[in-house]
Amino acid sequence: MNSDRLIVQKYVQRGLTGGQIFRHVKQLRITRNCVYRTISLLRDTGSIQDRPRSGRPRTRRSKERITRIREKIRRNPARSARKLAIGEHIDNRSMRRILQIDLGLKPYKKRKLHELSEKQTVARLKRCKTLLVQHDSDDIRKIVFSDEKLFIVEQKYNRQNDRIYSLSIEDIPENIRTVQRFQNPRSTMVWSAVSYNGKIPLKFVEQGVKINAKHYQNEILTSTLMPNISTLYSDNQWIFQQDSAPAHKAKSTQQWLVESCPDFISSEE
Repeated sequence: MNSDRLIVQKYVQRGLTGGQIFRHVKQLRITRNCVYRTISLLRDTGSIQDRPRSGRPRTRRSKERITRIREKIRRNPARSARKLAIGEHIDNRSMRRILQIDLGLKPYKKRKLHELSEKQTVARLKRCKTLLVQHDSDDIRKIVFSDEKLFIVEQKYNRQNDRIYSLSIEDIPENIRTVQRFQNPRSTMVWSAVSYNGKIPLKFVEQGVKINAKHYQNEILTSTLMPNISTLYSDNQWIFQQDSAPAHKAKSTQQWLVESCPDFISSEE
């Protein structure tokens, strides 16, 4: 802004009018409003600096406090806005304005990650190296990835974000203001397999059925996988992949895969 005013000031010193100045500077994307405001400042104050502002001076979001808070965040970015506000003896709203407006910061939630033990890390590294040796890049299109997923059949509920607006809690119907939870909620187990060429139809496991080695071989592999795999690989060149669930790595299951699949990734891999 000051650079635009300096340009206008030079034309004013040459004795040009506002309209003449604007015709010279409009190609620099200096607005007509900026030209006449600068002329008014020069006429009234003799300077291009802003006039002294009226009103109460800013005390909560001062430059010194903003600098101090920036240094606190640099040392410990995990500090909450509430604790920062208490330490600075200001309200939470002013602190959030400093963080978001003055410092341009955004709050991010911590993410949960699955921690691996040293033994798990070594085992995974060994398996990865083995898979890289046994399967080249072309084999990726042949691998059929499979897994089961347990879906809980109940209403979705977010304790932090789900809100209901009302004058009082009594005005909200019971079925809206409450979310029912059961000790043993209903659930559905679903098996699925996908590959580069497509997917196998979903297999819904009946309620209360425990997936052991026998059920896995008869109801999932024999009845679901094998009748549909030819639609994806007519040449019968495919590689079956599964995780290390007890029913998957059972000796009888591994033997079934040896006898029925052209190739598979064993539990040891």
